Amino acid sequence: PMIHADKQLILNYFPKIYDGIKIAAGLVEAKRVVLALKAKYSQEIKIIEDFKKGHLTDGPFELEIFKLGNFYPAGDEHVLVFEITGRIVPEGGIPLMVGSIVANVETLLNVSNAVEGKSVTRKFVTVNGEVKNPATFEVPVGTPVSVLLDYCGLSGLPGCKVIDGGPMMGKIVDEASYAVKKTTKSIIVLPGDSIAVEHKLRSIKNTVKRAQAICLSCRMCTDLCPRYLLGHGLFPDDLMKKMYRGELKDEDFEKFDFAYLCCDCGLCELYSCIVDLSARSLFNYIKENLSKKGIKNAHRRQDLSVNEFRDYRKIPIERLEKRIEVDGYFSRALLSGLNTEIKEVKLYLCQHIGAAAVPVVSAGDKVVCGQEVARAPEGKFGSDIHSSIDGTVAAINNEYITVRK
Repeated sequence: PMIHADKQLILNYFPKIYDGIKIAAGLVEAKRVVLALKAKYSQEIKIIEDFKKGHLTDGPFELEIFKLGNFYPAGDEHVLVFEITGRIVPEGGIPLMVGSIVANVETLLNVSNAVEGKSVTRKFVTVNGEVKNPATFEVPVGTPVSVLLDYCGLSGLPGCKVIDGGPMMGKIVDEASYAVKKTTKSIIVLPGDSIAVEHKLRSIKNTVKRAQAICLSCRMCTDLCPRYLLGHGLFPDDLMKKMYRGELKDEDFEKFDFAYLCCDCGLCELYSCIVDLSARSLFNYIKENLSKKGIKNAHRRQDLSVNEFRDYRKIPIERLEKRIEVDGYFSRALLSGLNTEIKEVKLYLCQHIGAAAVPVVSAGDKVVCGQEVARAPEGKFGSDIHSSIDGTVAAINNEYITVRK
């Protein structure tokens, strides 16, 4: 809900996205290429169908359009793979294990740019919620969030919180200091008393105490869990029922290592629980502690079968929007020009999964847009970072590099 960047990309940049599709499909020798989007996105589907008529007559593959139902989380890669291929990704696995690769349309746009020698220096971001002029912008990576909010105009409601990501899975950020990352898809502003914000602000101690006091053992959190419905051994209700002590001890973490199977969609805490508990928050806390202890995911079952009631337990977007109180935000947040100069960017050294990049520039160095300023550590999984504006390296610390015009 509330994120429109990918739809705007299809409407405005589909030929370029198709170039990325062809490149990616060729590299992995794909025999089938499917673009999945919800059936309700009629404008976007028409753009793709019109493009196919004029350009896809002699291509190496037939680009299929798969029309998804209007449910959440349709974009989860395990869900997508099952909807389109009927294959179930194993526990703790990735789509490649069942012969599939999932890529986002902005990634494919960046693939096309990369082949032309262009690094990722720009990001498409939807700004929505309690703002006067919701829109989607193409901005330099590292753009201060405060610049986007000032441009769109806050609605004036006191106590609003700013979220990087959507209302379900996004994280609350400090709008005064936070900057756009390569993974930022949206900046959402919601009232401080909204259900989505309240859950994100709860402490883990509060979450455990609530589970101890008021879990009804109804198992709705498990029955509606999208990974459980695909046959994974994930049981949020089992976790909640065993929180009777009102604390989590070291020995509990291994006992609940099925937390690794959680996809963080948030349905168990923002939709299914009738007494407002937060299984997802506990799962994230457990995963964090398991990781610190060096305990890896041991759940690797492959002989999975889909729950017979899965089709009847998909969560309609309209009901979800009402439940999390965002049904009043109707803007499509069309792609707009950001008519303000970005004079400074904050380039985080760690912007996604993987090791933090290591700076290869020094304070005072002159840099140009697209120039490498930090490099993934040798022998480790990570990503290089490039300056998104021309300017001077103003500061470097353990978290980010600041470039100023």
